[in-house]
Amino acid sequence: MNAYYQKTLDFQEKLQQYAWNIFKSYGRELVMRLEEYNLLQNKHNCIESSTAIGFVLEEFLVSKLEMYTHCGDEEYIIDRFVGSTASESFDCYSIKNGMKLMVNVKAEKNGQANNALAAIGQLHRNYCLEEPNQEKSFVLFKVKYSIQDAYEDSEFRRAKPRCLYINELGSYCLEEVDFSKEHKQDNRSWSVATEGKNNKNNGRLQISSAFRESHKVPVDEISYQNTFKMLNDLVENNK
Repeated sequence: MNAYYQKTLDFQEKLQQYAWNIFKSYGRELVMRLEEYNLLQNKHNCIESSTAIGFVLEEFLVSKLEMYTHCGDEEYIIDRFVGSTASESFDCYSIKNGMKLMVNVKAEKNGQANNALAAIGQLHRNYCLEEPNQEKSFVLFKVKYSIQDAYEDSEFRRAKPRCLYINELGSYCLEEVDFSKEHKQDNRSWSVATEGKNNKNNGRLQISSAFRESHKVPVDEISYQNTFKMLNDLVENNK
């Protein structure tokens, strides 16, 4: 087995274990409250159709992972990025055995797909330009949820609030994906560069499940150096 790939697989396994332990302590049901009011209680709320739930769920998990791993005797310690994560391609990270494991948490509503990773320019900066001699792995960690309607728990005879229900967790690392010959991206936040051309590297790299399946890097070639080169080439070709 590729030693590099085994490291990131081991981390992903532990990360899922930590996250499940956190969510299971809430019965996998999360209630969004503000001043004791359940923001999801009314089915016609404006939160459900917005991106707010994604941001809230991602913030919740990152904060809980940091507390969970710092308070216990866990193999991996999760630290969050100091500063605004909006300007970075990852939300938190762990450093172990000489590797920096960068985690991008993505909330995904049941029946929908969240294929965007991060702005290509941000990803390139974090992965290639910052600490270029530090071996890294970029992990996409997906939290799949649904909205569970309020109901009466017949066993305990109590009213259950309308809530977020955690259906599934999943992850993969960017290093598994071959985007050397082609890639997909959106045009989000394109801006005009000094030479008067659109900066395509402001767009977000998109990797769907289908793209991953059809663009696999052979296991023995999965490495930081390989993805480093692919990102460098992608940024250059986008200019």
